[in-house]
Amino acid sequence: MSKLKTIWDTIIIGSVVFLFHIWNVPAAAAGTIFRKSNLAFDFDIDRFVQLWCTSPFPVDQNEDYYAVRHPLAVAVRIVCLPITRVGVEAHIAACGIAAICAALSAVLTFRIALALGVQRWPAYVLTALWAVSTTSLLLGVLPETYDLAFVALGYQFLLAIRWIQGHRPAASARMIVTVANFGITITNVALSGLAELVCRMTTQPFRKAFMGAVGFGAIAGAIALILSVASFEVWPVKGVDNPIGVIKQVYWSAAAAETTTARQSVGDVAWTLGATAFVAPALARYPSGVPTNPYLWDLRGQNYSAVGWAAVLGWLGLLLLGAAAAAREREFWPIWIVALLWAVGNVGLHSYWQFRDSVFLYAAHSHIAFFLFVLAGAKWAQGLRPNGGLAYAGFVAALTVLVAMNNLPVYFALPVLT
Repeated sequence: MSKLKTIWDTIIIGSVVFLFHIWNVPAAAAGTIFRKSNLAFDFDIDRFVQLWCTSPFPVDQNEDYYAVRHPLAVAVRIVCLPITRVGVEAHIAACGIAAICAALSAVLTFRIALALGVQRWPAYVLTALWAVSTTSLLLGVLPETYDLAFVALGYQFLLAIRWIQGHRPAASARMIVTVANFGITITNVALSGLAELVCRMTTQPFRKAFMGAVGFGAIAGAIALILSVASFEVWPVKGVDNPIGVIKQVYWSAAAAETTTARQSVGDVAWTLGATAFVAPALARYPSGVPTNPYLWDLRGQNYSAVGWAAVLGWLGLLLLGAAAAAREREFWPIWIVALLWAVGNVGLHSYWQFRDSVFLYAAHSHIAFFLFVLAGAKWAQGLRPNGGLAYAGFVAALTVLVAMNNLPVYFALPVLT
């Protein structure tokens, strides 16, 4: 009965989130953001319409610097291209992929909450908060690699939680998510390696766990590289026709972070990934450095309305409470360690790696790690008597309303950005 209820909950959550976004897809797909490169948050929005949904294959859109960072993201053509061939317009089909990913990420968040011990109805409320957060909303209609990362990273954490509970995932499942993380954004494979090592350490000495994780990583890396080479053969990369070219592009990509006077500080990056990613400040224009499109719309700073500040303070309160609860909670300490290292690692990485000084576009990579601490707070509150769980769920419900009031105007403004 419990399993059937979880399946039913999964169907409800996935359907509601998907239908919400698909309703807004036609308006977003018709917007100027698909006609001007990097107009919104420096996302390569139109690139994914071309790579995923158009024929003949546009080699000029699969440039070397992009392909080596996201070697398997182009494989979404296998899903998207057939949709266009039955008459769905390419922009709508690509946005539909984003809506599917948003629905899957919400389902995974709900399943993670249950796996951590959060009760059913608080898990529903927390999933609603996740769904109306800035990053979740915007990636629900904007096609990008970050949509895919949302799903792969969430699944990675779910597998790790099950492992900690004594249900070690099959090697095939761990291999698939590791290859997916590498293929979607190569730096995200670090989370797979970290989770593999920490989970092994719960039952093995460090040396054995380390060697096992290295061996697993070597096999997964070999598979990922073979699939990437195959991808480059099926969908050619502009400017790359041999392995040396790939290695050179990986090197130059790592060395190409821009340094400008407007570069965002470590504090700015931490705020963007930990706060802006959940509660959006006002949209504003910033210089892009591109002559054909001299500005881009982005989310920077703390320009909030009164409602926005109330939502920010409520969110940060939940986050701090959850971090304190996680620090005292022993059952899932490996998960909290992985989440903390992943969140801090992303702040460190993007304090160095910034392109056109935009940081929000990377928020999807650390989103689930920050949210895990809020789930830790929910689990802690359930242990308070007599009504700790109910009070916590009530506060989250009120916060969800505030976050939605603040974020939905940004979401619905996407079609009119010019």
